[in-house]
Amino acid sequence: MNHSQPPELKPRHATPRNPDRETDGALVARFSTLLGKPLIPWQRQVIDVISEIDPATGTYWYDELVLTVQRQAGKTTITKSYDVRNALWGPDRKTWYLAQTGKDANDQFRDFVKSWRKSRLRRLSKEPRMSNGSMSLEFRNGSELRPGGATEAAGHGVQGDLINVDEVWSLSKQQAKNLKDGFIPTTTTRLKLTGVRPQIWWTSTEGNGNSEYFNDRLDRLRAGDIPKRTAFFDFGIPFDADPEDLETIWAYHPGAGHLFDFNQLAEFRQQFDDDAEGWARAFGNIRDDGVTERAIDSILWADTTGQPVKPSRGLKLCFGVGVTMGAGKTIVAACIARGDRPPIVQIVKELDGTGQAPQFLRELQAVYRAPICIDRRGPSAALADVLASTIDPATYEPAYRLTDLRAADAITAPQSLVSALEQHAVEHAPDRLLDEQVCTAAKRKSGDAWLWNRNAGDVHAMEAMTMAYWGYMHLPAFDVDDIQVF
Repeated sequence: MNHSQPPELKPRHATPRNPDRETDGALVARFSTLLGKPLIPWQRQVIDVISEIDPATGTYWYDELVLTVQRQAGKTTITKSYDVRNALWGPDRKTWYLAQTGKDANDQFRDFVKSWRKSRLRRLSKEPRMSNGSMSLEFRNGSELRPGGATEAAGHGVQGDLINVDEVWSLSKQQAKNLKDGFIPTTTTRLKLTGVRPQIWWTSTEGNGNSEYFNDRLDRLRAGDIPKRTAFFDFGIPFDADPEDLETIWAYHPGAGHLFDFNQLAEFRQQFDDDAEGWARAFGNIRDDGVTERAIDSILWADTTGQPVKPSRGLKLCFGVGVTMGAGKTIVAACIARGDRPPIVQIVKELDGTGQAPQFLRELQAVYRAPICIDRRGPSAALADVLASTIDPATYEPAYRLTDLRAADAITAPQSLVSALEQHAVEHAPDRLLDEQVCTAAKRKSGDAWLWNRNAGDVHAMEAMTMAYWGYMHLPAFDVDDIQVF
């Protein structure tokens, strides 16, 4: 296969473009280019269809988009440029981008604002509001674009002219119903008020065993039950294909050759290590039916909540590190002794990327003289290699004190943490990121043990927590008399 050219688009299903209807897609594509993200072929295909204009009304034909596509395909790019176009249809329009959690949505919004501020389009809006809980971009015509958490919005209902619901796999049937119940009754009113047909977008990779709404929806769409005004796009490898065949992944991934090359594809596979199901879901868009339940139930999580430890000296301590898939975020946690009470794990800091992590960890060790526990495989591997290979030029000794975590230990560490929680032998400090991730943190079988399923949701905070606890429990190899707590 020729890897120097992008492969031909081969969606499993794609609503065809109706040439009898004009499309607003060219304008959306122009906005995307101005935002620094020119649309690639699959994105333009989707945009041209969902932007079709009803000749009888002069507004959108479709009122719904269902899109399922692999990771690393540029899914969020089309939502950003389309959001802008939609907001400019007229005054006082309300556009929402809803991600799995409010934090995820806010992160995406921050990235969007960076592009917005560099673009000539910035003249169309006021200065973005960036405070958590009230983030928004208000256009000079009175329209507004806001981020939010899909699970939170599902509990309160969201009204607007365009609602982008991302990572739909994480929604329960009730949460999806609440979103629709809050949105759909207002569509007639909004259509009459603005003259533009409201739309709701459902976008996501394939789900897992917990994805009760999205699994059912995809099954019905794939069986041919596609409503008249629903555009449906389904990208991924054939369901009977081998996801371990990189040539197959390359041939059916709409981002191949545009957003990554074949060598990078092989590197992506290595990041998943032995998580074959996670790889198949992320890059083949194949459902992972093996994930059926969260690893830590809500009652146990609530019962093991403790108060954060205040700064003091002489306490036993270990730091743990977790890195997201793609190395977009690094999080540092700490497990700290509390005298007669069980130790507590708490988040220290979340960093962008991995580049700042070595210096931050060096500063922590200089002050607290505590070791660092980090998985030498998976997404943390590159950072772990940096820490393990760095030499202090003053002493010619290793610059970082790392715990002796081996591959077999990394596999048993999650079970050790959960067992300790069940026995109330460890507690965790309240933390919004941990609270969000524990809701979707699921198990992935690895031989007779299990690991955190990275592809069932973002779990880098859970991994940092796990590493901190494992390192804490294996501190006898270190002189802990001089360890301090932050």
